[in-house]
Amino acid sequence: MPKPHLAATGSSLAVITLALVATLIVAPSARAARPKIPVLVQVTNNTEGAVETPHVNSERGNSIVFVSTGDVLGPGSATSAREIYFYDAETRTTTRVTDSGAGESYEPTRLVDEKHSPRMPIASFISTADLVPSVGNADGNPELFAWIQETGEFIQFTNTTAPVVNAEPYASDSAKCIVFRSSADLDNNDGSDDRNPGAGFSNADGSNEVFNLWFENSDYTGEVITQVSDGPAGTTSSNPKVGGFWFTRQCRSSAYQSDHDQIGNGSTGTHIYNYTKTSGRVEQLSQPGDGTNINPAMSGASPFARGPFVVWESTMDMIGNGPSVRDIYRFRLFKPELIQYTNDELPSVAPTVSDGGGIVAFTSEAELIDPRRRVKGGGVAPFNDDGNSEVFRLKGVRQIWQITQSQGCTNDQVTMRDNGRALAFRSDCDLLPGGNPGGVPQIFHFFEVHRNDPLSTAAGCTEAEGCCNIANGCYQQVFGRKEKLNRSRLRPPWAQEGGD
Repeated sequence: MPKPHLAATGSSLAVITLALVATLIVAPSARAARPKIPVLVQVTNNTEGAVETPHVNSERGNSIVFVSTGDVLGPGSATSAREIYFYDAETRTTTRVTDSGAGESYEPTRLVDEKHSPRMPIASFISTADLVPSVGNADGNPELFAWIQETGEFIQFTNTTAPVVNAEPYASDSAKCIVFRSSADLDNNDGSDDRNPGAGFSNADGSNEVFNLWFENSDYTGEVITQVSDGPAGTTSSNPKVGGFWFTRQCRSSAYQSDHDQIGNGSTGTHIYNYTKTSGRVEQLSQPGDGTNINPAMSGASPFARGPFVVWESTMDMIGNGPSVRDIYRFRLFKPELIQYTNDELPSVAPTVSDGGGIVAFTSEAELIDPRRRVKGGGVAPFNDDGNSEVFRLKGVRQIWQITQSQGCTNDQVTMRDNGRALAFRSDCDLLPGGNPGGVPQIFHFFEVHRNDPLSTAAGCTEAEGCCNIANGCYQQVFGRKEKLNRSRLRPPWAQEGGD
């Protein structure tokens, strides 16, 4: 690009400035468009036991935290109850995080990001073990803990007694806050902080509610607990997620599902709600009425993108494409926009979303690739005519990758790196030929590398080491177009504009 003339003034200078800005914005996109080689790694090689809830690191996608009762560390290492493990993708090594004794540890979050954060990276989880004797959990109640990856130490955040249950934690990207479900009466927010005024809820009736644990200090002290949802005894608000990026919008939005009508509009079934920390306001994201809306996930809000966004699965016809079993929707907070991604007779479930909202990943039993178009690299749909549960990644509303192609088995529990280029998921399929002949549930790691990366070659990615790519002939790239919906976008008339 020619250097700008020093004598440029007025409107010509403005044009030059815009050109420079455009160059800065377009250049990274052009680099990002270079071809990538998909790589699939089998993280576990269990011969017995179960695995669940794999969570890939958001910032780098280079670690996975998961739960297992299997022989993760080799023959004879299976456990009688659930324990938490940490997989380092750079060294291809796995470490057992918890030793729960007579208890068990489960429902971990990913290892949080260290970028732009003064806090040591943690993975939060639930345990019935007595892991921090100075606080104590001798009664074996399900409590909220965190593991500090650098030191191996544990932090115990809750200390409750039966019949209280604490569950479903989710930490923001750099762990400024953790949202979780509890049947305890935990709110200690006095409303004096303008950044976090609270909603004034309490939970003496012991219903299952969503709470936000906010840390004033970088060493995970100065805790302020805010009750985010509120319902009568017997109701459940659950599956909370929090917006995570490190700058001003971190922890500002908490999305969750509830079977209680949180805002009194007559809705029945289960709906998706959002709580805004800076205003204490609750809003409903799913269409009022009767329906099942579950499994929300929330993006961060990156510096170059709109957001945050909330995705979930729904049985409702919110845009007008006709009823279906269960489909994927995305809602943009603050300037409401609703997008429908799927509309099929077979369910698509449990979505996750990238920062900026541009990419979603989920599992589906449907045939999602348009049979009228050839896929990149050859081949013609159908690629899922047997209705198997497969992993999909969707960019925009049309570009789609079918990550797995299997038969008579299950792929599920997908999580995604913040840029959409790495996934962790569970599968009992033999995805690397001969790597899982017994059909035992395993953890898999899908990611993309440049062509000059050793893993892009057959010699650098060997099946014997649980690695599969195109070069060694054991992975097929299935990338095509999704069939177009009649209507995919809607400005929801029930949504509230702004709020922040």
